[in-house]
Amino acid sequence: MDDERIQHEVFASFAEHLVPEAFAAPTRAFRVSLDGGGPAQGSGAQARARFDRWIDARLADALAATWPHDKPLVVAFTSDGHLLRRYDENGCGHLECVVGLVQREVAVIDTPWVFGAALPRPRPFWELVFDEDGDQVDEVLRPPSTDLWTATWYAEARGGGVADTVAGYLHLDGEEVTVAGPLHVRATAETREFHRMLYRHPARRLHPLRRR
Repeated sequence: MDDERIQHEVFASFAEHLVPEAFAAPTRAFRVSLDGGGPAQGSGAQARARFDRWIDARLADALAATWPHDKPLVVAFTSDGHLLRRYDENGCGHLECVVGLVQREVAVIDTPWVFGAALPRPRPFWELVFDEDGDQVDEVLRPPSTDLWTATWYAEARGGGVADTVAGYLHLDGEEVTVAGPLHVRATAETREFHRMLYRHPARRLHPLRRR
């Protein structure tokens, strides 16, 4: 019965966030919404500030992402300036699953902005319980041994007046951010993998990197 309830809540949440524009093209995104803050006409400091605000919004969205029964370990977003698509790892826990999916779908976006976050929250674990004779008698689900964890994120813009790559990290205690800072975009295995979201995308040639 719990599985049926969870399935109903998943579909209800999905339907609640549907927008007609989402049906213009097939997608495997977990959620599609209108994006008024993505790539647009403009350049210079104004466009850069727009991208910074977009990153802040996506980071907040990633941390708040949830399912009825759990929270995703990886979340990614793409924007074409009109639609914002959110991709989750669907329980596999593999960053490569999300990156591969984004690669395929972002190929049709001329001026893509992308964002990805790795969210390895502490997980509960199963512990075997033995009797005095050493025989297994039970298996108990234990809470995580710590509430401390580190999230890493990566963002890239190729168009809309911006060509840049940015990465950062967050130290968290539960869901509370205690420390945040920048990272080099190739500093971790996660940021290097997120960098592949636009691998061989023509926008990288059309909009070469322009640093601040």
